[in-house]
Amino acid sequence: MTFNQNIDLNLIKLFASLYETSSVKATAESLNISQPACSHALQRLRERLGDELFVRVGNRMLPTQYSDQIANDLIVGLELIGNGLASSQVFDPNDSHTFRIATTDYTGWCMRPLVVSLANKYPNINIEFVRWDERSPEEMLSRNKLDLVCGFVHQKETSESLDHQVWFNDTYVSVRCKTHPLKGTLDLTHFLQYKHVLINPWGETRGIIDLALSRLRKKRQVAVKTASVITAPSFVQGTQYLLTLPRKYALEVKKQIPLIISPLPLEVPDYCVQFYWHKTRGNDPKIKWISQQLNELNGDTPIEASNSDLED
Repeated sequence: MTFNQNIDLNLIKLFASLYETSSVKATAESLNISQPACSHALQRLRERLGDELFVRVGNRMLPTQYSDQIANDLIVGLELIGNGLASSQVFDPNDSHTFRIATTDYTGWCMRPLVVSLANKYPNINIEFVRWDERSPEEMLSRNKLDLVCGFVHQKETSESLDHQVWFNDTYVSVRCKTHPLKGTLDLTHFLQYKHVLINPWGETRGIIDLALSRLRKKRQVAVKTASVITAPSFVQGTQYLLTLPRKYALEVKKQIPLIISPLPLEVPDYCVQFYWHKTRGNDPKIKWISQQLNELNGDTPIEASNSDLED
């Protein structure tokens, strides 16, 4: 949408904040101006655009249809301007900064080396972890509400809007309770004989194991479905269930829960933990800096384990 008028950028900032918060008070606070000044600026914008823009209903300022029509272009444009200005600034890690990173519960658990490193080296750097509730990270990053998304993939992938950085690779293993009746080698027959716990972070009906089994024209029995990698091992305690886990987490949780860890009896792709950021921020010094920190930690993340850790 094109406007003939020259509009003060601060008015666009006001529009974006009000559209997001639905509150004059919150908008005034975010822009560090008084509420009367905020209301006056809104009136100026209304006159320039020839529309009411926001209508008060109860305690909320609701957007008009016209506001909904122009919101995406204005907000994205504002973010692009902000990214462009940020790319010309020097990032000083000794200043106060907050990184917002979306994770699954498992990739959040993997963040401990980063948190410890930043706490010891850069005490003014804060991390805010956000739950990753959607499979695709594009939407989460496109509006600049997040700095990074940390997720995992099973194959190479490309995106027109995202860049990524590989952090580490790992394999899957099968875990079962120490009291499980199966004491010998876990073969495919036993794997299919017992019921399973399925981890489905985004509500999938099938996981990577089921896809691998389908290539063999086999199907497993699923007794429990859970979105959480972290809580899943508790479901094999005192049961005959089998659970497929990332080896990195299985070796750690074995220290607290008596488990038997076995190699999987079928070929399953390894997984790769990656960080994603929006391509519009490719030159953002903030993103470049955190990327460098992750590179330096890369040597701390490989799994040091031998076959003796996998018991039959």
